[in-house]
Amino acid sequence: MRASSTVLARPPARRTLRFGAIALVLLGALLGCGDREANEARLFLDRYDALEHPDLRERRARVDALRRMVFQSERVAQAQAVCGRVHDAVLRAEEKTTEARALLERMEQLPPSERTAALRAEIEGALTASQEAADEAAAHKPSCDRALADLRTRHAPSR
Repeated sequence: MRASSTVLARPPARRTLRFGAIALVLLGALLGCGDREANEARLFLDRYDALEHPDLRERRARVDALRRMVFQSERVAQAQAVCGRVHDAVLRAEEKTTEARALLERMEQLPPSERTAALRAEIEGALTASQEAADEAAAHKPSCDRALADLRTRHAPSR
């Protein structure tokens, strides 16, 4: 009989242990909620401040990685969206300018009789796309700057 009473005693202890574990997880989540935005803001700002790189491909990889990050905070997600859009547009402008430059160099290597209207149109198209991307970046930059300033003001690292 004693063995059965031991068996009966274990389930309540397990339930208590499970309840305690769940309570600790929930308590940790509740206490951490206030810090979630601050943590996400610091992470975003850290990654954002590291975007600049002289190599265009490396910068593209960094911008794409920043844009793929998932943030729960609406404020951080909004900053990510608008600033990611600005940096993506800047990169597109630079990529199209690089493309136009390469096409122009190729055209300059050709004798004047082989410099076709199609090649000129391709160069013009790349330059137009570059300008459009630069205009897009300029249009959204003030919103990005405001979002960054807000995050930095609210969640500046304590020193």
